[in-house]
Amino acid sequence: MGVIIEFQSTISVEEFCRLREAVGFQKLTIKQAEKVLSNTSFIVNAVCEGKSVGVVRVLTDKVTDAYITDVIISPDFQGLGLGRKIMDRVLEQLNEYSVSSVKLACSLYANPGKELFYEKFGFQTLPNNKYGCGMLLELKQP
Repeated sequence: MGVIIEFQSTISVEEFCRLREAVGFQKLTIKQAEKVLSNTSFIVNAVCEGKSVGVVRVLTDKVTDAYITDVIISPDFQGLGLGRKIMDRVLEQLNEYSVSSVKLACSLYANPGKELFYEKFGFQTLPNNKYGCGMLLELKQP
């Protein structure tokens, strides 16, 4: 069972919603998912037998900043090195753009124990001796 890593502008709304739900992310309506995907700069998608089994969504201006969000690996494919392969492809693409700063916008607070995975790519836990702590504001929608 081979997995192909693909650089794409988007994936289907249905695949995106299925993956999000499989890992316990907030459920989105079709309309919300369409809007999320339409505002995405690019996606790196892992495909096995025609089905998305992992995805990383990136927002970038392709010059100074990039934000990595929605790092999702199907539970059946976790622990097999797929996350590393997808993240390597994401960082390769950002290097091609010559982006100078990459921020991780992954909800690590909701994924305890995942910090070490991101540190392998050079991300730093905050606060540290160079940067202060990150902050989060969750806006409540009606």
